[in-house]
Amino acid sequence: MQKKIEIFTVTLLFLFGFYCALNVGIAWDNLLHIDMGNRRLKYLLSFGNDYRVTTLPSDQKFHPGFYYTLIAFLTKMFPKTYEIETLHLANYLFSISTIFGISKIASELFNKKVGKIVFLLCFFNPIFFGHMAIDQNDVIVAFSNIWATYLIIRYFKNQEINKKRNRYVILTGLTIGLGLSVRLVFLGTLIPIITIFFLDILLLKKLTNKKFAFNKLFVDVIKVLIIAYIIMVSCWPETHENIFILPFKLLIESFDSIIGIPLGLLNGNFYNTVETPKFYLIINLLYKLPEFILLSYLVFVYLILKNKSFFNSKFEFFNTKLILILFIIAFPNLLLWFSPYKIYDGLRLFLYLIPYISIIPGLAIYYLIINYKNHISKILLTAIFSLFAYYLLIFFSLTPYQYIYLNVLSGDFSKAHKKFENDFWAVSSKELVNQIPNNKDLLNNKELKLAFCGAADDNVKLYLKKIKNFQFKQVNWLTEDYDYIIMTNRAIEPNKNEGGSDTDNLAGIKTCFDKFKGIDIITVSRNGLILSTLRERR
Repeated sequence: MQKKIEIFTVTLLFLFGFYCALNVGIAWDNLLHIDMGNRRLKYLLSFGNDYRVTTLPSDQKFHPGFYYTLIAFLTKMFPKTYEIETLHLANYLFSISTIFGISKIASELFNKKVGKIVFLLCFFNPIFFGHMAIDQNDVIVAFSNIWATYLIIRYFKNQEINKKRNRYVILTGLTIGLGLSVRLVFLGTLIPIITIFFLDILLLKKLTNKKFAFNKLFVDVIKVLIIAYIIMVSCWPETHENIFILPFKLLIESFDSIIGIPLGLLNGNFYNTVETPKFYLIINLLYKLPEFILLSYLVFVYLILKNKSFFNSKFEFFNTKLILILFIIAFPNLLLWFSPYKIYDGLRLFLYLIPYISIIPGLAIYYLIINYKNHISKILLTAIFSLFAYYLLIFFSLTPYQYIYLNVLSGDFSKAHKKFENDFWAVSSKELVNQIPNNKDLLNNKELKLAFCGAADDNVKLYLKKIKNFQFKQVNWLTEDYDYIIMTNRAIEPNKNEGGSDTDNLAGIKTCFDKFKGIDIITVSRNGLILSTLRERR
């Protein structure tokens, strides 16, 4: 009976995610990466003779592109009308697989009950859920990191079994190659797991099989790197002239590139993305993790201090496993002090962390359930579940834009546009444009001048062109007058007439909402927070 309930629950969750994937709008980079995948697919099918791929923007040379090419191949199996939906569903399936992956890691390190709790916590995390369908980069990094970590754990436990060892080597090579195909620095996300197991081999001798052999490890690492390297360069035309030198040359060049947006908004303060605040990650987690998760962390600290013997008795080598999880979570915070890359868009660049962040609360909730007869455990578990029930109401009310979630620590949610860039993917533009046919004044205006701010022009126009009898002329608000503007609350540079575009001076920085005054004709909002608007200039 319990098994049937679990299957039924997972099915409902899967269908809800499926619904969101089909209904959410186009994200900023979706069309760009589809185009990149299509060009690289043509290049491969022409056996390297179709060089149109080289006309892509110069910064795209830093993207190996295996996943984009795979998506391009998949979209060819369906009508072009459903190209975006196909992309979103593919992303979603990889994301669901990631959640199963973190559940298996938790089951492997602790037990299956903890794994099931972690599965639910990760699925209902608003940051992870909100990105599952729309983010073709960071969900793949998360997928690759989680499954590579799981396979590494299994490898070190079962190296002496040749059949399993060979399978783990091949799968690890494939997952790492997939991760490298969207982020050249993907291997950096595996430093914690590699470090811990390296120390375990040399000193701890707890997580590694007693029959572990260094010579086998050396051979297998070479195999993994070869497989991963082949995957990485296979759809990367810019490296095909010399696949042994050019990938490394482009990696080094990427450190000095200016990819990404110049400005961000963090807890009410604008910042230059090349000088990301050192506590960027902590601030985002503090305000964007649900209250019941934050409480679970406090409860876990209390339980460790009060009854650590419980965890030591239930889980073999608990201390080592806990250090592994904490190191994985803490490591990106250390990298922020040295990273040459721009950091922006909330937690999306750290999406792979969210599944690991779910493990500590999973352990706390597991303890409280097992020790439910204890009076304090009852109180704490009731508090966590009460907050979880409250959170679920908010979670579903934000559909399908869960990634805009902010907890009570952020203050009045309806004014959150002044604290963070909320719909930075601009996925609400679909819902916004779908309301235009209901406005006769817009439809009857045959000389409508329309501008965009904080939303990708091509994405919005894709929806606008589907509206019958709607005519508009796109204009650039920097140089031309406009009648209406479609926008999100992105932070934007001041134009030259307002003192130049020097992002080092943050005094003149505003969001699109604050810069362009007028009357909101159409808006998309959730729980009082406006995500996007069509504003008439007055």
